[in-house]
Amino acid sequence: GCFYRFFVGSFYQPLDSIEQYFGEKVAFYFAWLQHCSSYLIFLSVAGFIVTVCQLSSGQWDHPIRPFYSMIIMLWSFFALVGWRQRQNELKYRWNNMDHKEQETT
Repeated sequence: GCFYRFFVGSFYQPLDSIEQYFGEKVAFYFAWLQHCSSYLIFLSVAGFIVTVCQLSSGQWDHPIRPFYSMIIMLWSFFALVGWRQRQNELKYRWNNMDHKEQETT
């Protein structure tokens, strides 16, 4: 039903159709959202485990927090490297190897 549609819609986007209709700029935006959604699953599970540990011990400064910080640091590295790979794959698929990323400030 509705939950299935929301869940599948968060992790699967028809990127080729979006690129053909709206262009690569909009398609890269949806690809970025899809990429972040899939990578955030792991981080949310790790955060939930840390929260359970904190609540069960009654301590805010639980000994697991430094390890969680390391997990976040490694996660951010792998998420960015994974995005670069995914972005290059999409550039090649859409025959757009001269696409330049624009930073918004």
